[in-house]
Formats: sequence, C-alpha cells, structure tokens
Amino acid sequence: MQRKLIAIQVDGVSADTFEKYAHRLPNMNRLAAAGLRVRRLKSAVPATSVPGRATMLTGVGPEVHGVYGNHIFRGDAFVAPLAEDLQVPTIAAHAKAAGLDVVTIGQALVDPADTSVYVSPWWLRGFMTGHRFGKMVTPEALAASRAIHDPENRLVLAGMTDMDAFRAPVDDSAPVLIAGLALDQFINRAVVALLGSARPPDLVLTEIEMPDSFQHYLGYDSPAAIWSVEFADMLIGNVLAVLESTGRRDDYVIAVASDHGHGPVDTAIFPEAIIPEMHWMTEGASLYVSLKTPGDLERVAERLLPYGVELWNDHHVPENLRGTVAMFVAPPRHSFEERPKDASGPLSATGSPRAISTHGFRPGSPEDDRMFILSGNGVAPQIIEGANADQFAPTLASVLGLSQAPYAGRSLIAEVSHP
Repeated sequence: MQRKLIAIQVDGVSADTFEKYAHRLPNMNRLAAAGLRVRRLKSAVPATSVPGRATMLTGVGPEVHGVYGNHIFRGDAFVAPLAEDLQVPTIAAHAKAAGLDVVTIGQALVDPADTSVYVSPWWLRGFMTGHRFGKMVTPEALAASRAIHDPENRLVLAGMTDMDAFRAPVDDSAPVLIAGLALDQFINRAVVALLGSARPPDLVLTEIEMPDSFQHYLGYDSPAAIWSVEFADMLIGNVLAVLESTGRRDDYVIAVASDHGHGPVDTAIFPEAIIPEMHWMTEGASLYVSLKTPGDLERVAERLLPYGVELWNDHHVPENLRGTVAMFVAPPRHSFEERPKDASGPLSATGSPRAISTHGFRPGSPEDDRMFILSGNGVAPQIIEGANADQFAPTLASVLGLSQAPYAGRSLIAEVSHP
C-alpha cells in the first residue's frame, strides 16, 4: 500500500523554542515522542524563509536550486523568487511524476502544474509588493499570488465553498497579526477538508506562518510568540483529528519542520545610511549587495566594517552569479533593516530595530537551528541530535518510496515499513 505523507512547515520555530516549550505543544510533542525527532536541523544559507523552503522542497543547496535569498537580484532590482526561479524539480514534481496525488495548500515555491490541487501561500501577495523594488511586479504575477488550481473542484466538493474569498483583496482594516492568524486557519481548514474527503491525497504540502511574524514584532521567547506556536500546534491538532475521525491516521506519515530559527535583536543597521548609492536587500541579519563596477566589493566592505559587519563567502550563490552579488553578516544581536517610511529626523547608520527578533544570522549560528519531526506508522521512534538542511527532502522521499538520486543529502531513515 502506498504510504501517504503530510508535510507541515511551521515558520520560524527554533530548535531551542521547541526544546523549551514542547510540554505546551501537545500535538507536536505527541508526534515527536512516537516518531523521529531531529533536535537541531541546520538551516540553509542564509537562514531566511524562501531559501529555507527551497532547500526543504528540493534537497539541494541554493548554489544548485538558485534561490539564494528571500529576494534574488534580477536586472536592476531584487525580486521575490517564485516557483519558476527554481533550477531543479521539487519533491512535488517527483511525486507527481511517480503518479501520486499531490496537493499543495499554502506552500510556496511549488509549480501548480505539479499538483492536483494548488492554493497559493496567503502571504505571497504582500511579500511580492512589500519591498523597495516591488513596483516591477507584473499584474500577471500579482494575480498568480492568490491563484487556486483545482480543475476537479475538489475543494468545493470537500466543503470549502468560500475559496473565492481567498482571491479577494486583503482587508487592510484588520490588524496584521490577527489577519495572519485568520489566514493560517483558513489554509488549515482547506487541508483538513481534503484529508477528510472521499479522495484523500497521497502528498500534502502546507505551511503555518504566524509564529515567525509574532516573534519578529513581539519578541523572541515572548509570551505572545510562544502563544503563536501553541496556535500552530492547535492547527496541527485539527489535522490529526480528521485523520483519526476518518480512520486514516495509520495511512499517513506526518512531517513537521521549520524553515529557520529565530533569535533576539538589539540593534538595526540601516544600509541606506552607509551605502546609499548601492542596490541592496536585507535578509534578517544578512545583507545582499549587488556588485556593478570594479571596486564595489572593497568599498562596501570597508564602509560596513566599522559596524562589525563581516563579508561572507559566495559558495551558496549559483556559480554563474558569483562576483555579481555579495553577502554580508551582522554581528551578534544585530540585523539589517530598511529605515521605516514614517521615520523622522536625521538618517543614522544604526538604531532601534523594528523587528526585535530575526534570523539569517552568521551561518552556523545556533539561533538559526530549527526543529524537525517525522511521525507515523512505520517510523521508528528515535532522537537524532543534528542534521543538515539538505536531508529533509530525501527523508520525505523515503516515506513516499521515491528515488534518492535527485538529492545532495542522505535520508534520515532507510525506509518506512509498510503494513
């Protein structure tokens, strides 16, 4: 019998947060106790959201899959990467090619053509338009940011009759964090509906976003941030509940992992005050700078050095782009930020951060380590102290019985036994 898989990416839950608060997360804790748990899954470089997702989906590093940042430099601007920017297939593509029924609900960087049902990530629209160079986003790309691909109308048949509301403009009157929680819950309802339907998918890829935002703006290890992780755990509980109520719990293996960790920030560094003439893009505690003319790298490095900023290597950048973009990392408890639009007074190089917790620290920093749980019938209980970023996708492939050939890392399980 084909083993089925649900992969749930919970944004921004660090290894340390899960270790400290597992007792308040009954659903994730139960999955971890019954299955495989990686205490510290290393992050991609940089440890930011889109590179993290790309490596989780492809099983290779950014130097191969091509998504080396939350924004990648194209022409004269940094733009948000989309599925078409990936240079290698995702696990969704491999599963679809193997004849599996693939459903993607709110998971970034998956091509709708590789799915039977596809719902865009709810955060993608704001992500594409919210940065400094978002003006070049095409109307077609903007429309695709809330796309729903469901040619057989499976969502409506499963009871999700309000999907059209997802395509509508965002209600700007709602507080951002509250709106995000509502959208996380909306995505979760769609997942639960399909799992409880007459055609439960073979592979479900989905995301829960808001722990990341709560930490950014309310603080790492703050009561509100931990509550947001508890909220995510409740959504995972909805998934477990529908599997149990339909007698399908033993049909599925469940993977729960984060795309990166988090850590506190005391000071923001504002690049426009230091390198105003350069094209740059912040990546949490990392910074990308476009290099256009000879001497750019040396000039930028010299100006950033007094603030404790370190030039990082470009091994994670695709080979054809090396020498055209440089990555810098901030000192501990620092991040890079764009100066707030409503800021007044003289422009200074450093100041209070808007995001008081972040990620994308110096590669290898423990703050960026994250959690990974794999649990289900046939997965033997074990604890693994540490694993690399490129081991997530091949582990999922092992569950589904897919080839290991496309992956750089090795699976954390030899195979999943089938009843």
